[in-house]
Amino acid sequence: MVVIITVDNTYLTDVFNQYKLRENLLYQTWFIKSEKRLKAFKKVRKYVQVLIKHVNNGTFPTDFKNSALEDIMNVIAEQTEIFKGAKHAFMWKPKLRIPDIYENRENQLAFSLCLDQILKANQEIKMLFTINILAEKKIRGLGPAVANILYFLEPTIFPPFNTAIVNGYNYLTGSKIRLGKWEDYFKLRDGMIELNCLGGLFSKDLGAISAFLFDIGKLNYIVRENEEEYVRISESNTQKLIKQKLEKEDGKNVHQKIQYILATLGNEIGYHAWIASNDHNRIVDGNRLGDVSIPLLPETIYQLPNPLSRTIGLIDVIWFSKNGEPICAFEVEKSTSIISGMNRMDDLYSIHQENLMMYIVSPDQREEEIRAQFNRPHYMRNQNLHDHLRYILFTDLEKHANFMKKFGKDFTILAPISHYPSGELVR
Repeated sequence: MVVIITVDNTYLTDVFNQYKLRENLLYQTWFIKSEKRLKAFKKVRKYVQVLIKHVNNGTFPTDFKNSALEDIMNVIAEQTEIFKGAKHAFMWKPKLRIPDIYENRENQLAFSLCLDQILKANQEIKMLFTINILAEKKIRGLGPAVANILYFLEPTIFPPFNTAIVNGYNYLTGSKIRLGKWEDYFKLRDGMIELNCLGGLFSKDLGAISAFLFDIGKLNYIVRENEEEYVRISESNTQKLIKQKLEKEDGKNVHQKIQYILATLGNEIGYHAWIASNDHNRIVDGNRLGDVSIPLLPETIYQLPNPLSRTIGLIDVIWFSKNGEPICAFEVEKSTSIISGMNRMDDLYSIHQENLMMYIVSPDQREEEIRAQFNRPHYMRNQNLHDHLRYILFTDLEKHANFMKKFGKDFTILAPISHYPSGELVR
């Protein structure tokens, strides 16, 4: 992570130990003795879940007032001096058109998805990557003030971010962190975590060191000016970690783009498209996948035994007729196991054999691998099942999708880009 270039550990230990004893400062009054702080974690999480629900179902208001976001920020702003003014960043400023989440549906979805994934993620790098995706959207007026919310969702990973904390950090370490930049927030975060590692002086809850830096920044607690580099911290390494994660996530983005193309194609030619339930909140070019999918599986599937219906619900895309019968099932296999997708479709085929067509959709370079899987004994022995299998290559789908949307009447429009298990094109 971050490298400490110079540090006088004795000095830092003495500074913080003296600070902890000051009963009138934030470590004692807010971090240690505030029941309101502890209750806020549960309240903020609850209101964040409400906000996500409102955005996803299209009922998020066009103003901060009376929104779930206002409820979130009211709880946070109650937290003594450290979060005073935290609401201001989220209040709608009509003349400036910021923050641009009250009138822009795409930005709302990006903000909501970020919070939703923070709640669900179980790894630090996944959370940081999620924040980086939001940062890259460059939503006007929606900067690292969001970190004040993130702190109450994951207090050991995200510190708060405000002027006093930044000033305190710069004063202590000789850094030049700027307010309002996500890149600088990552640097600040890494430095605070590194300070936490020095002798175990600070709690893993980043509220402790945030209170410490806030009091330094407000000049409530005076430390020696850092002319002799008592504590010096290098630049953040978080961006490198995010870049590595970004390379891994590229395949997922392609996967979701193909899901979107298949779902919108199915809807355009008269079917009701279903997208795998765990992908409904993912965003493709500003579009939420759940918005181009039916919200629930038809009763023909929903009423099946729970393990079976749940497995079918994870198929990447299914086209249903108007009476709820499955017509086509698609598994998008960018880099994951082809056989696992085929097995999910096999479960669906065991229920609806007559008219169902099943397609593996994959990159061109996996064509030979697909054909090998199609010719496994399980499929070769069952000629009827084998006859219902086809595969489609990414390049063909992307190239011809708009034409098929314009001229397609039913699933047979897929024939010109579909391949038999042998590799021969469907005629």
